[in-house]
This record gives sequence, C-alpha cells and structure tokens, in this order.
Amino acid sequence: MNTEKHFDVLIVVTPADCERLLPLYPRLVANFDYGNLCFIGSAGVGDLVKSSAIADRAGWVDENDIVPFDDVHACMTRRLEPILQGKALPRGVTGWYYQQFLKMQYSAICKDEYYMVWDGDTIPCRKINMFSTESGQPYLDLKHEHHPEYFETMGKLLPGFGKVIERSFISEHMLFKCDIMRGLIADIEKNDSIPGVKFWEKIINAIEPEKIYDSAFSEFETYGTYVALKHPSVYRLREWHSFRLGGSFYEIDTITDGDFSWLGVDFDAISFEKGQTVLEENKGYFDNPEVQAKISARKLLQAAQMEYKDGYKEVWEDDAAAAAANVRAGSYGTGRGAEDKTLIVVATHNEPDLVKRNLDSIQDTLKPESYKVVAVDKDAGFVAACNQAVKASVGTEFEGADVFLLSSDTCLVYDSLYFLRQALYAEDDIGAVGCLSNCAANKQQMDVVFDTVDEYIKFGEKVNVPTANPCLERVRLSSFAMLIRRNVWDEIGGLDEDFAPGYYADDALSLEILKKGYRLEIVRNSFIYCEGSQGGADADFDDALEEQHQLFLQKYGFDISQYAYASGTVISQIPYGPNDRFAVLHFGCGLGSELKAIRSLFPYSDLYGVETNGKLFDIVRKTEKVFAGIDELLEFIDVQFFNVLIVENDTLAEMDQEERNILGALMMPNPVVIVGNDRLENFPYEKIKLIIWGMDNTFWQGVRNEGEVILPMSNADLVKNAADHGVVSSVFARDDEAAVFEELEGARVADMFVFNTISPDASVAMVADKIRMMGLEPSDVLFVDADPETLIAVKELMEDAMTADTDIIPYLANFFAKTKATDIEHSKLAYYNELQEK
Repeated sequence: MNTEKHFDVLIVVTPADCERLLPLYPRLVANFDYGNLCFIGSAGVGDLVKSSAIADRAGWVDENDIVPFDDVHACMTRRLEPILQGKALPRGVTGWYYQQFLKMQYSAICKDEYYMVWDGDTIPCRKINMFSTESGQPYLDLKHEHHPEYFETMGKLLPGFGKVIERSFISEHMLFKCDIMRGLIADIEKNDSIPGVKFWEKIINAIEPEKIYDSAFSEFETYGTYVALKHPSVYRLREWHSFRLGGSFYEIDTITDGDFSWLGVDFDAISFEKGQTVLEENKGYFDNPEVQAKISARKLLQAAQMEYKDGYKEVWEDDAAAAAANVRAGSYGTGRGAEDKTLIVVATHNEPDLVKRNLDSIQDTLKPESYKVVAVDKDAGFVAACNQAVKASVGTEFEGADVFLLSSDTCLVYDSLYFLRQALYAEDDIGAVGCLSNCAANKQQMDVVFDTVDEYIKFGEKVNVPTANPCLERVRLSSFAMLIRRNVWDEIGGLDEDFAPGYYADDALSLEILKKGYRLEIVRNSFIYCEGSQGGADADFDDALEEQHQLFLQKYGFDISQYAYASGTVISQIPYGPNDRFAVLHFGCGLGSELKAIRSLFPYSDLYGVETNGKLFDIVRKTEKVFAGIDELLEFIDVQFFNVLIVENDTLAEMDQEERNILGALMMPNPVVIVGNDRLENFPYEKIKLIIWGMDNTFWQGVRNEGEVILPMSNADLVKNAADHGVVSSVFARDDEAAVFEELEGARVADMFVFNTISPDASVAMVADKIRMMGLEPSDVLFVDADPETLIAVKELMEDAMTADTDIIPYLANFFAKTKATDIEHSKLAYYNELQEK
C-alpha cells in the first residue's frame, strides 16, 4: 500500500449521526493510514470528537467557516419560492445539498494534494488503499447505481457533459484531487447562463424548483464525469463493494471483530444508514459464526437479494442478472414520451360551457408547446374516436406523446399533470397513472365539498405539492383523467372498441396494461376538479351498462369489481412499520390488489401470492410473484419463510388438513394470520345506528364469572369512534350488572353504553323491547357476539337485525377510521341517555 501520500479523510456529519457511529470510528482510524480524520459539522460535532477515544487522530472544522449554511438556505428558499409561496423551507431540504457543497469547497482550504471524503455512516471492513500498486494512480471507485436527474443538472452546469460510463461514481467515498476540484468549481462559476456567483448558487439555480426535492445533484457523479472527460489519465477505475444494508443485519453496538473479518473478504465497507433496524428474522443471519463458516458474505447477500423486489442491491461486475439494479428515475426519467409532450384526448358530450372551462384550464396550466388537445364526442363512437385521435398523431411532433384521457367536465389544476407525469416515469414498469378528484369513481374521490369552482381549484393547488410516497398501486384506473405511456398505449393497441359506448372500456384498458407487465398507480398529490356531469345518461343507461358488463364477463371470465380494491381491514392488521422488512403470502390473491397496496405502504415487504383461478393468475403473474398452486409454491420456497399469511375465510374453510399443514410449515415462528371475509368487507355499515355488544369472549377476552378478563383498549376506542359517528352502543350480558360496569369503568367507557340488558337471566326478547323503547327498527341494529346460539336467537326473533361474530370488529374499526365523524359532540348518545332516564 502506498502510504507516502498524505491526506486527511473528510467526514461531513450531523451531531446525531456522529454520536450514533462514534463507537465504530476507531475502526476507521485503524484502517486509514494516509492521515487523520477531519470532521465537518456544527459545534456539537466538535464537542463529540474532542471528547472521544479518537481525539488524537481526529480534528474538527466548523461547517460555517467553509460555506455559511444560512447563505445556502436563503438561496434555496428564493429558488423554491414558487412552490413554498411564503411557507418556511425545511432545513433538511437545504442540508442534503449543503453537505455536498462543503465537500467541494473544502478544496479551497486543503493544503494537501488530495483529500478524501467519506460517508459518516460507513465503516471500512479492511485497510483502505486508494492508489494502484502498479501505476501509482489514485482510484476512482465504482458501484452500480443510476439517477438521471444528476446528469440533467450536470448538463446545465457543464454544457456537453453527460453520463460517460455504465456504472456510478457514488460509492460512499471519493478521493478528490484539489486542483481538479478547484477547476471544476471554476468552470461551473464561469457559466454565465445560470444566475449566481458562487458555484453552489449556480447549482441551486440550475435545478428546476419542482425537481429540488428529487435530489437532483451529485458531487460524486459530477466530479467523476469531469475527470473522465477532462483528466482521463489521472485516475484508475476500480470496482468497490460496500454492504449498504448493514444496519438491517447488524447492530452498531454488537458487531464483532470476527464479523468484520468475515465481511472484509468480500466487502470494502459496511454502512449503517439512519432508520435501518435489525428485524427479528434477520438476527442470527449474517452475524452467526456457524453460517459464516459455511458461506461467504457475498453469496449470503446475493441469496438474500434474490427476494428483493425493490430497493438498493449490491451488484458484482460478473453478475449479469443484476445489471439493471439500482437504476432510479425521478421526474421525467428514462423512457419518457416525445420531449415530454402530451396528447390530451378530451371526451365531450354536447356541453359547450363545460368544454370551454376544460380547455381554458388546460391553457392556463400547461405550456403551449407541451400538449395537443383532440376533442372526441362520447355519442359518436367514443372508443373508436379516441383510438383514431391517437393514430392521427403519427407523423406529427406528437407521434410519441403520452396519451391523457380526460373528461370534458374536468378542470386541470396547476401541477396536476406535472405530478402525474412525475409518477408515470418514477419507474420503468409503470404503464398508466390516475389522479384524485372531488367527484370520481374507482375510489379516486376525495371527501371535500365547496360552494364554488374557485374553492375546489384552490384546494387542488394545496394538494398538488411535493409529497413523500404519493403513489398507491392499483389494478384499475378510471379514464376520467388517465395518463398512459405512449409506448404502452401502442403496445396494447389502445382502447378495446368492443366496448363502444365506453362503459368498462377503462377496466379493459387497465387489465390489458397489467397483462403486458406494467403497473397502475393512483397519484395522491395530483388533484383534478370534476364538475360531475351526467352527460350520456338516459333511460337506456342501465341496460347499456349491464350489456357491457356481460361483455366484460364474457371476455375476461371474472367480475373485476370483486378484485379491484384492497381490503383496508386486512392491511390494517399487518403489525409492522413502513420501514420494516417482512414476508407476506396471500393465498387467493386475485389480481393482486392487496399485494400492490401492501407494497405501496410497506416498501420493504417481500410479497408472494397463490392464485388457483387460471384467468386471474394469467394477469397477476405479470406484475407479482404469484404461484398457480401450493405445489408450485413449494418448488420455490420449502422452508420457514413467511411472517404474514392472508387468506379468505371461505378459502380457508375449503382447505384440507394437508394443505393447512403445508402452509403452517412455511410460516416463521409467531406468524400473523389475517383471515379476510368478503361478507364483512361488503357489510352495510352505513345502516348501523346501534351496536349491541356481547361481553364474554366478545367485547373482552375471557368469561368474567370464570376468572379474570382482558378488555382490549382497541375495543374501547372502537365504541368511542362509533359514538363520534353517531352510532351508539349497548351491552347484552347474562351477568351481574355491577361487575360488568366495573370492567367497563376500568376502560373508561362505562358512560358510552345506553339501554343495556344486563342480568343473569337476560334474554334476546329483553333486547327487542329496548330497541323499541329507543324508537329504532331491528334493521338499524348490529348484534355482535361470539356465541352462535345467541346470534341464532336474535335472527329468530328479529329477522331484519344485523348479526356478526367477533370477526367484524376490525372491519368496524376500519369503517369508522375511513369515514368522516359527524357527531363529535355525541349528541345521539346524549339523546339516548336522556331518553332512558325518562
């Protein structure tokens, strides 16, 4: 190793991250022989370093002495003013760019020929060698990653510059040559076409405001490309491997010297990114000496990565199958339509005022050169007219333009199309996207009501802003406002003209997109106002709709309405956080609506399905890891693997014991089994005015007069939430009244129950009398009890009453959680309290 060169390693870090990694920094000192550690940060970082065990090999420089943070923050605020509109800019947005500017500007004060920057959450697994023993050239280390926005910004800062090699210069560290970095900064500052004096001002001003949030600059990619094009002989390229997901398998406080030795055979470094935690199922995996003795770290990670659908993957140069890993696209990424142009196909229906408002909104919110509008009449062969409108663009500048199906009773809101396009190109396998609206089918409607169009538009402007995780994956989109990639439209041949009036045409379009392996997403930060026109509906509407429904059933062999939506109740029972890693098996997954929703909410989950219906399987297998039966599943997975099993109660009832045993053998210890219930999914919850609760083994766990019971606080909360919605509760218990109320008082819900039926000889007939006293009908009542004989007795006496066992409890909770509370003051509860006192 060439240690004649002297230079320091620069660590730009926050106090919190510095304190978190401080126990492992002695390992960085021991493996870096070229110089000392130089921490860049606030005074808090300096205090930590000075009092640490590495103080004799580490120094500190105040970040504001290099580049004042407040100056950068002020520049960033000015650049984002069109988006912020007077709101304060979070420091974290500036901070991501600021730490890069610090690394670049350090070249102005560095006294050595080189300085090395090193990510503060990364620890070396072996000695750091930064020079070739053959040529003496410094190394530029490479990994596999791609983010197009970096190169868009680079091309503005340094005209003519772009990506020059397949791999990435982003490798958690970089050795900068001071004179080259100074030259890079000087060349950026010479670019008079971009406002600003300092290089960091020009970088900020080179990025479009709406793309600032997309992490649109990389000092590593910019420096590496600059070297490749202007100083190609200075550096030597080298492949670098770091264990990026280290924090998911190792604890900072417990990783051992033996672990580092084993990792060091295959990895140069290991990272402990903020927010990573070791899941229970990962313990004893990479840190198990017996496992380490049998398999290398590389092979073990490659095996683990085979199950990763998304997220970062470590890639080796000889791993051809993973060559496309870590390619990320943000706003207008790879594969976009012709110069980001949009062909807007507006469906009209003899409503000139609506059409004018629609066209005005398009003109007011979009750049003239970015779109073309084609109006088609709903009554004149709508589906064929849409197809013809798209075909007519061939040979024009809109030949490759994406297709935006738009109803004429809508009004675009500022940035609604922008965020649709941003979502459409976030990943290469997204085929179409849809928005939210105040009036829309397919569960794309927001529960908002205003008096004027202007109020809706202003509301939409507040929705259409950069948002974390704005997309939810679906199996169906509504065509009232649907943006489709042009290559996808061409691949499937447009709309199916058999659905000539347009009914079910968007359902068929959605399924054809899925069948080609593309995904569909709802974009929750894209709002488009909809007037809610009833154009097209007449006396024959129902007949035409049913005719098209039958055609859909004939073509596809199933009713899409049964598979279109994920069960919120099922997903709400998943006991993991959004950053947790866990494996799910959905037996009977249909079109994959639950799997797609789980992925949207839990991006690190590992999702599998089984679907025995061949017509459904042929579609869902194109976008999900799904098997046609248990036997096929066992060929792929035959060990304990899954943390969560989702299965419908009817499917579970039809399974024989052998199938149940097989599924049980595939589950990890203490699995979560979620049983879906189609009847309860479609229960008429909105009709409930009174819930009568059995107590034993229902509202609480156990039988009270046989011993201690446990009253789940979730059930107590459910009663309160029901009252918030104007639904009151009552007790039915064959028990001592004082003892029952003692339990309820312990949960602070005793006053939430009215017209109770509690006594050792309580009967359903007594309940019926109470219902009449309340002025309610049996059809207004839901009776919940774990005892099937009680439910049978209720039905015999009150045929119209609703009944359910305890399976309904999570469904009730989900219903009240997703619907608007209309009686926060508990006026209905007060009314019935007053009534029973009379």
